[in-house]
Amino acid sequence: MPQRPQPIELWAALNPRQQTYLTAVYNADQAAEGRNKGGAFDWGHGPPASEWRWQTFCLKAPKEWVGRTVIQYELDAKDEHDQGAGSSLAALRRRALIEVTEDQVQTVLGWVPRVRVKLTTLGRATARAGLGHTAPKSPPRGMLSEWLWSNLVRLYRAGPDGMLTYSPRGTPPEERAPSQKARLFLERMDRKEGRFIKEHHVKSGEPYESLLNPGQMITPTEPRVFLTKAGRAHYEHHLRCYAELYPDIEAPVPEQLPEDAHVGLEAHKVHKPRGLLARPPFLLLTALVSADVRNDLWIRKEFHRYGSSSDSATADALAALPAGITHPHQVTRSVTAPTKLLTFRGGPLAAETVVSPWLDPWHRTREGDLTILHLTDAGRAHYAVNLPAYKATYEDVEAPDAPEEWESLPADQ
Repeated sequence: MPQRPQPIELWAALNPRQQTYLTAVYNADQAAEGRNKGGAFDWGHGPPASEWRWQTFCLKAPKEWVGRTVIQYELDAKDEHDQGAGSSLAALRRRALIEVTEDQVQTVLGWVPRVRVKLTTLGRATARAGLGHTAPKSPPRGMLSEWLWSNLVRLYRAGPDGMLTYSPRGTPPEERAPSQKARLFLERMDRKEGRFIKEHHVKSGEPYESLLNPGQMITPTEPRVFLTKAGRAHYEHHLRCYAELYPDIEAPVPEQLPEDAHVGLEAHKVHKPRGLLARPPFLLLTALVSADVRNDLWIRKEFHRYGSSSDSATADALAALPAGITHPHQVTRSVTAPTKLLTFRGGPLAAETVVSPWLDPWHRTREGDLTILHLTDAGRAHYAVNLPAYKATYEDVEAPDAPEEWESLPADQ
């Protein structure tokens, strides 16, 4: 069997023009990744990578009216014009380095054709190999991004006196207090440890008498930001892990680390026993279990709130629908998680039921059918039998207890 070509070999097989095109697509891909991952606000679930990795290559309309895309600007800067663009994209597509799709988009000229491209995993590896880039390490779950870690390091270095909340103009970057955006993330309360930083006003000088109100003493204060006990514990517990992740950040090492401090990133690796689901599909499975135990289905509540009929036939039809979830993406952004449950090798752990349009209160504004994802008996049995192993593997996931009768259900369907 012939060996699969290595990324560097694939890069060498491209001609200079194809390398330029792949580089332009790669740069656009990395810029999109930075916008969506690097310090992005996370009030809820953002779009999955399967959406934002698609980049607009061009609009098939005069540039004088619709302008140029980011990729076109880079190609123009390298004296690569649009002539032959189709053949270059086709060559990259044949090598499975990119995906290409064409649709239409609304512009000042009306609807015009749009060409979009997306790097494949192989294409990203090939571009990195050719450009000499290394793939960045993703921080394990619960750890900080490089940007937030650098802020935490500065606060740790500042010691118990903390730092002025707002750094004076001209303060060197390595001495600046965390920005308002960084403070917002480090103060989030959805961490088990609690807030990593705190802010309050402290005395900054001797009291003086008010000029406007003689006899009234005023104590000058200044806002400062401090590392909390939880923030200091996180720093010292994971210091050696962050040293592996972000070696360019010089973090001070205390004289003594906690006895249970991690020795490196190896401590964060999840060793999933064979036969268990990965984390995203397991999160979806727990959500289905919760809905099944509570006999909960969103469509029932919404129909009675917005529906136009409440006769017995409608009530019976709603009651006949299985309990489950209609929007799996609200549980996990993984687009493959539902498929993993539907095609589990030991038997489908979940099934899909399509809702009749007359039972869907939003069917007039919905594109496509409304589908309920719900548990099968095999899913109930799998969850009940393997729950102890799942809890040991994903300790931070709140997995509900399974009813006792689930353990006797057939595991295969």
